[in-house]
Amino acid sequence: MSVFHPARLVAAVLGGVFVWAGVSKMTDVAKFTVTVGEFGLVWEPLLPVTAWSVIGLELLVGGGLWLGRQWAIKVATGLVVVFLCVLGYGIILGLDIECGCFGAGDGQASLTLSQAVAVDSALLVACVGLAWASRGRMLSSDNGESDPGKVENQGEED
Repeated sequence: MSVFHPARLVAAVLGGVFVWAGVSKMTDVAKFTVTVGEFGLVWEPLLPVTAWSVIGLELLVGGGLWLGRQWAIKVATGLVVVFLCVLGYGIILGLDIECGCFGAGDGQASLTLSQAVAVDSALLVACVGLAWASRGRMLSSDNGESDPGKVENQGEED
């Protein structure tokens, strides 16, 4: 009998967002690299490495969330916090650029920095909620089998 776990649904959706973001950036890495450079935070020779690192981390985190790995929740939260800091920096400077969140758009379907802050804030709420819901237990066991009650009495000794 299968039991519905809302945390697994949130992890799957959140993982999908990260995979979508990573894959959409891969469609035009050169354009995404330019977008990263427009923020002025990364030394120019390191722009390609930075762009590929963001893409790789997003894909890794998305897969980890799909597999229910606890580390993926922590890394996803960290990534979103970094993204929010970069977006805030861009807003403070008054930059009129695309956010690059889901690849470098054509200017019509892309998000403004303020819109990206709203999206990333929602992602941060999902990450924190997922971390809270899965505290003290894995979303799945190490062998991939579900283990919803792995730690029930955290902190209590028998």
